[in-house]
Amino acid sequence: MTRPRTVPVVVWLIVLLHLAVLLGQTAVFPNVRSPDERQHVDLILQVRQGEAWPWPGPGTTHLTQGVTAGGFVEADSLDGPLHLADRQDVPPRGERPTYLEAGGPATMTVDVPGGETEPGFNQLVQHPPLYYLLGAGVVGLVPDWESAPLDQVWLLLRWWNALLALPLPLLLFATARRLRLPEPLPVAAALAPLAIPELTHLASAVNNDNLLVILGACATLLVTRVLTGDLSRRTAALLGLVTMLALLTKGFALLLPAWILLAYAAAGYRHRTRLRSAATSLLVAAAVTLPGIAWWIRNLVVHGMLQPHGTHATPPDLTPVHGWSDGGLTWLGRFTERMITLFFVQDHAAAREHDVSWWMARVALVVILAGIGTALVRRTLRPLDALVLLFPIPALAGIVARGSWEQFAAFHDFGAAQQGRYLYTGLVGLLVVALAGAAVLRPRWRRTVPLALLLLAGGMHLAFQHDVWHLYWMPHDGGPGAFVQALATVGHWYAFPSAVLVVLTVVGLTLCAAVAVSLTRTAVAGRGPDRPARPAADPLVTT
Repeated sequence: MTRPRTVPVVVWLIVLLHLAVLLGQTAVFPNVRSPDERQHVDLILQVRQGEAWPWPGPGTTHLTQGVTAGGFVEADSLDGPLHLADRQDVPPRGERPTYLEAGGPATMTVDVPGGETEPGFNQLVQHPPLYYLLGAGVVGLVPDWESAPLDQVWLLLRWWNALLALPLPLLLFATARRLRLPEPLPVAAALAPLAIPELTHLASAVNNDNLLVILGACATLLVTRVLTGDLSRRTAALLGLVTMLALLTKGFALLLPAWILLAYAAAGYRHRTRLRSAATSLLVAAAVTLPGIAWWIRNLVVHGMLQPHGTHATPPDLTPVHGWSDGGLTWLGRFTERMITLFFVQDHAAAREHDVSWWMARVALVVILAGIGTALVRRTLRPLDALVLLFPIPALAGIVARGSWEQFAAFHDFGAAQQGRYLYTGLVGLLVVALAGAAVLRPRWRRTVPLALLLLAGGMHLAFQHDVWHLYWMPHDGGPGAFVQALATVGHWYAFPSAVLVVLTVVGLTLCAAVAVSLTRTAVAGRGPDRPARPAADPLVTT
């Protein structure tokens, strides 16, 4: 007989705080200013109209003119601060242009060298369609969406993305519990996403990474179950289902089948008397995964390559022209710096300045590396479990490095595809292994870890928001009232009524205070208001 295992109230508060932060960030970042956001929204709208479904081939889909109605700033890299508080040209809420008023499905043109224009490609057709089909379903909830102010439809899509990320703290908590990390480290695991501002920024924007991240988090929990002895066919089927959905979302999911094989191999090695169960469950997972793998086999058959190039109907010539002697060390330094920085924060102006948020990213990196090193050396997790859980990070980094080097070798491009967010599919395993390092602390010090992590998250966000507000919103002429003017501008630009932002702010601050009080009680008194008992094998149920 089983009964539900209580998730501590503080974890539910963290889940709600996480959501409040994501929804708040939908106001802080202007539309189109998140990675490829204009293209993601455009492709969703084209799927909704039937223009991009059945799924089009590479190099055949262009950005539509109508999507320009959703943003009031440029989508390209910025030359400097925008001082949006000084702008007076944004129409009142409800009177802003619609998709049809901005040109509807007409092809958008972009400037090219020489003063000419050409059609702007939407390169995102290189990805599988699942995210865009789901997004089109969300747009369908808006009656007559083509004639509604597009910034409202855009904001609805952003809220949908925030809701996709809602379970992330719970999945981290459950994974840490399954690994039997000592209390209160599972609570700290739930807090960990808040210490990565770029993750919360991405989850507040329209981006197919958001679906892949949550599917990767589900896969990590299921892999953890396999590593800890769950060789049931039900878990295998769920793992196969999650992997299938991820394979229909983005190419980085191609590492998941290898990860599943590694997990079952490790479980079979550890439980040699259950090799048949491990093999059977592996076959079940593989069978359920097949529809997702079929998409990539289709690419090989139809396009002659695993992932087609989004702007070329035929594969471009990537014959290597440049080698290590042509700046390879410079490329490697740039790759390392960008992957670290853009994992934690976002350089919206592509200025690569060593500002406060840049330095805070290095602080967070040191904390993670110290935790992983301690966990491996002191064996606070079984080494095999830790290595399997960490596998996606070097695998993803290798995939990204290969693609970036390919662009460097062919075109002497030093910065192609260098985005730290591409590692987020393996985020849960990385953070849980890092937190396992804190298990070596004495109980008195270990109880302070969640509170310390909350303080680190606060510092990361303060540094990040300082940079963002000065880059986007602050008026050119500073002064005592500059921030108030910037706040008023954000409220004016927001597609939903300003009262929504007021409620989000009040709720977010209240939740933050409640979490801080609970974690302080744990740190000082050694217990929270609902400190759970020692976990059983299953993180959410007990016998």
